[in-house]
Amino acid sequence: MNITILLKPTVATAMVTALMITTGCVTAPGYNAYGDLYEDAYKDSKVYKRHKKAIKNVDKELYQPAIEQRAANKVNNMGYRVKDVKYKRGDSKIKVKATRGSKDYKIELGYPGYQVIKIK
Repeated sequence: MNITILLKPTVATAMVTALMITTGCVTAPGYNAYGDLYEDAYKDSKVYKRHKKAIKNVDKELYQPAIEQRAANKVNNMGYRVKDVKYKRGDSKIKVKATRGSKDYKIELGYPGYQVIKIK
């Protein structure tokens, strides 16, 4: 087999790639020229400002039930029957109301480690 047959496509590909890079046809992966141009205009729009609070509340709605469920499972595994779990976003405590036997307890768990802080 002749070596020039194998080199021709390789050389042609290298030349085309070099030309595309020098003329600016190829950009870095993940780069979006339209995003750079229109991102600031979008953030100034009425639609973005109107839904800004809703976007922040989505995080709270997604993660709060999972945090409360994990706290309830922890207290339940300790032998208590969970009545209520309260967690406020940004707080370092999770408050759990539970019963064991006929007695009511208030248990505070630390967040994010879920360690027991206080049992009343």
